[in-house]
Amino acid sequence: MKKSLLHKEAADEIIARVKKLQPDTANHWGKMNATEMLLHCNISNKHILEDEIAYEKPGIIKKILAFVAVNILPQFPKNNKGPARTHTKGLIDTGKFEEQRQQFIDQVNAFPVRTKPFTSLHPAMGFLKTKDWGVITWMHMDHHLRQFGV
Repeated sequence: MKKSLLHKEAADEIIARVKKLQPDTANHWGKMNATEMLLHCNISNKHILEDEIAYEKPGIIKKILAFVAVNILPQFPKNNKGPARTHTKGLIDTGKFEEQRQQFIDQVNAFPVRTKPFTSLHPAMGFLKTKDWGVITWMHMDHHLRQFGV
């Protein structure tokens, strides 16, 4: 069974890992620094936690992509481009690291205690069930923490 941010143990693991991250931790791939990565994750998580969008039936390609990502893909591949709304290169000063890390922790802590379904649309996969959001979000946080070796 894949890890999910909807489970407290998985959320706690992600938080323990982000606490090891430092503002000057070098990335192993990609172009973001640690502060930009945290901002990127925070923007993504804000959309997931706060967006309320009417259900939209996904096409077959989005359904297949969601199935593969949630059920088969062991982790996200390196150097994938996300939607423009989450691009953060050059948008934040490294002096905001602690603020961004605390926001990251607060958002991750919000996942396991959430009681209502997620209604945000994934930019590539469209509508996801709440349980799938838990898996995909854990994979996304894991991807970026691995990017910085934590």
